[in-house]
Amino acid sequence: MEDGGEEGDEDDDGDDDDDDDLMEVQVISRKAIKPSSPTPHHLQTFKASIIDQVLPHGYIQFISFYVPNQNFTNQTSIQHLKQSLSQTLTIFYPFVGRVKDKLKVDCSDNGVLFTTAQVSCKMRDLLANPKPKLELFGQFATPVPPFCPGLADRPAQIAIQVNQFDCWGIALCFSLSHFIIDAGTIRMFLKCWSQIARKNECTSSTICPAVSMFPKGSEESMPDGLSNVIEFSLSREGRGTTKRFVFDGLVISALKEKTKSEAVPNPSRVEAVSCFIWKHLMATSEAVWGFKQPSVLLQATDLKRRMARAVSSELSIGNILWLSIARYDNVTTYNDEDVEKQLVGLERKAIDKIKDDFVPKLQSNGGYATICEALEELHDKCSDKSLNTYTFSSWCKTGPDEVNFGWGKPVWVSSIPGIDAPFKNVALLMDGESNEKIEAWITLDHREMLVLERDHEFLAFAALNPPWRRRILKATWQCRKSRLRRSRHGRWRWKRSGVGVEVEEE
Repeated sequence: MEDGGEEGDEDDDGDDDDDDDLMEVQVISRKAIKPSSPTPHHLQTFKASIIDQVLPHGYIQFISFYVPNQNFTNQTSIQHLKQSLSQTLTIFYPFVGRVKDKLKVDCSDNGVLFTTAQVSCKMRDLLANPKPKLELFGQFATPVPPFCPGLADRPAQIAIQVNQFDCWGIALCFSLSHFIIDAGTIRMFLKCWSQIARKNECTSSTICPAVSMFPKGSEESMPDGLSNVIEFSLSREGRGTTKRFVFDGLVISALKEKTKSEAVPNPSRVEAVSCFIWKHLMATSEAVWGFKQPSVLLQATDLKRRMARAVSSELSIGNILWLSIARYDNVTTYNDEDVEKQLVGLERKAIDKIKDDFVPKLQSNGGYATICEALEELHDKCSDKSLNTYTFSSWCKTGPDEVNFGWGKPVWVSSIPGIDAPFKNVALLMDGESNEKIEAWITLDHREMLVLERDHEFLAFAALNPPWRRRILKATWQCRKSRLRRSRHGRWRWKRSGVGVEVEEE
């Protein structure tokens, strides 16, 4: 059964929906965590790369939900989390500084924000709801500006909030400035922090600024006319709403098979899912606005693994990514059965262009000119407001679901949906359960989202916001079982006194 039979519903009262509506998150403490050792004087200015300068400078936000094992002991474990973070920040010293201008960070050890909070509901009641109430997830985050055009007034670059649920469970929420932090930087930061938390050491201890991966001169200031091209390309009038759609493993396999072609005989999981979504977003736009439009897909593409030049350290800090550009003009055929094959071919061609053309030029002495040319191309292809521009990013296989601070891996890593998001036409792909599924967090104009939510062909492949009940209950049971003792009647009883719940042994 979907609910599972191990734990039962001993403390369900049938009022989960009401409990969720009344959920409150009370902040208990908030302080700045500084490095355990002061940053040396010669490291107190961190230069931003040319790519750092031109990307939108908002915050990356996500939540890791944990059902801690018996090694977690409330305040002791949280204090250890703070101490290990302080040690980690000695390595990642630019994170504790403040952005001085678009060219540098002042690494003056201001610290990162660390907040603890208490949540007035059970984690499983929130996530195991038949339709998890994603609009509540914003309460788990320390308030930060969702988009910061004014760098001079920027607050802390990182804010971390530890949310403790009633009856076991933690939501660890991260807010990280995109100014010098990308998905690869986050992966290595969390990996190092968790290693220090578990073993008191990090396998790597020397950072590599992204600016050092590009030729001299590429750190020059970008002209104002080009520095905001990407932001302009992403922006559309009005606000967006975000919904979560889940593709399971069998569906993904079917989409890969469906999108195979002579040009792309081996589409990736991300390519197959992305282009299926792209096709339906074009159809959704036509249904709402009454006419077909040409479309551009901007795909955030990792440059680091495509660079020929060796990186001196895996602990790179800075944005090492660019946007591939795939344009689809054949609007009369996007409802055809084979259109997804065409879209996958366009996306693959755009990414190959990044690898074969953009990266070699970027690492040559003409790196600055290469960025300028790429921005001009982006402007030419996306400035036409009659175009539908979509921006996709993939966090699949980036590893936040593997982060273990000593009390187990997260049962779920979630985005934070925007009810009134500053950008529209955006999709973030993340690993789903057991890394077999893909979750797509899609942000659209609310009118287009209403159509997508009723698209039967789309919903035949993508489940709209399904519950996490099975995995949450299984993890909760395993955790609780480790804290039970067997009575002489062969039943399991809580070790802690005052809890009169008995659970049948399986």
